[in-house]
Amino acid sequence: MSFVKKLPGKIMPVILATVYLLLSACSLHTIGEVKKLTDSHLRKIDISEAQSRSEQLFRQKLERQIGSAHTDTRYSLSYSLTGESRSTLSASGSSSTLNNTKMSINYRLKDNETGNELTSGVVSATATSGTITSYYGQSVSAKFASERLVQLLAERVYQKLQLYFLSAEN
Repeated sequence: MSFVKKLPGKIMPVILATVYLLLSACSLHTIGEVKKLTDSHLRKIDISEAQSRSEQLFRQKLERQIGSAHTDTRYSLSYSLTGESRSTLSASGSSSTLNNTKMSINYRLKDNETGNELTSGVVSATATSGTITSYYGQSVSAKFASERLVQLLAERVYQKLQLYFLSAEN
């Protein structure tokens, strides 16, 4: 029984030391500092050409976030949009359906000078559309959901690239 009473006194220093180590490992940067540290690298990225309407939307959104590219492109970003799958949920007694759309993008950032792959990954997102009774409305809703997903994926890839260059700076 005395062991249980002594336990909180022994655990508290361990917890405090763990919290201190976790907080000391974190570095806090404001959004402005992050942009300042990463913009010079991001503006040197050459984004590969789009092959489809969805990839075109992805590229446009990413270019708007990165900004205008310099003439000296040091990095090349290749990507492929995959997996636009839809599943439908219908409720009994209802004439509308819910469509779940899932999209993924595979991306690779390569250093043109060394030929090394710097970072790569897969980013996925899901959107739900529907609740519209007309077939035309459901079709338009699903199309808008896909376009919103592509833009969301572009934002997430941009953030992944920012994180890569931020960690490379530190």
